[in-house]
Amino acid sequence: MNQNQVNIRKYEAADHNACMDAFKTNVPKYFTLEEVNEYEQFLAKLDNPEVLDNPLYYVMELENKFIGCGGIGEKEGIDGIPSITFVWGMVHNESHKKGFGEQLLQFRLGEIKLHFPTKKVILDTTQFSYTFFAKYGFKTLKITENGYGEGMHRYDMVLDESSKS
Repeated sequence: MNQNQVNIRKYEAADHNACMDAFKTNVPKYFTLEEVNEYEQFLAKLDNPEVLDNPLYYVMELENKFIGCGGIGEKEGIDGIPSITFVWGMVHNESHKKGFGEQLLQFRLGEIKLHFPTKKVILDTTQFSYTFFAKYGFKTLKITENGYGEGMHRYDMVLDESSKS
C-alpha cells in the first residue's frame, strides 16, 4: 500500500452515505445495531452547518475511494476533567488489516496535538478494539461488562502522557 495516496480531509455532507455504509459493515462486531440510529443522528448534525458544537470529523480516501472516517471532540473524562476523545472512528470492513486504522489514529492524534495540546486524551471502545489502542499508548482505566449492550464490553482508556510527545 502506498501511504502517500491516502487523503484525509474534513467531512462534508456528501460523505454521509459512505460513512453510513462503512458503519453498517462494522455491525455487529464493532458497533451494535442500536448504534446505527445514533450514528445517523450524529451525521445529521454534522450535515447541518447551523450546529455550532460539531466535533472535528474527517474522511479517509485512497485514490478517491472511501476507506474510513473518524473525528475528535471534547468530552468530560471519567475523572471529571475536560478531555479530548475520539468520535465515531471506523474503517470500512473491506479495508481492515491494511494499516488504515493506524493512519487514521495517527492523524487524529496529530490534530489533537495541534488543536488541544494540553488536554488529556481519552476514548471508550470495546473488547474487540482495545488492544489496537493499547499499542499506541492507551491504558485501560475501567471496564464495564455489557457497557454497550449484551456481549459488548466498554473499555474506558486514557493516553499515557509519556506517549503524547
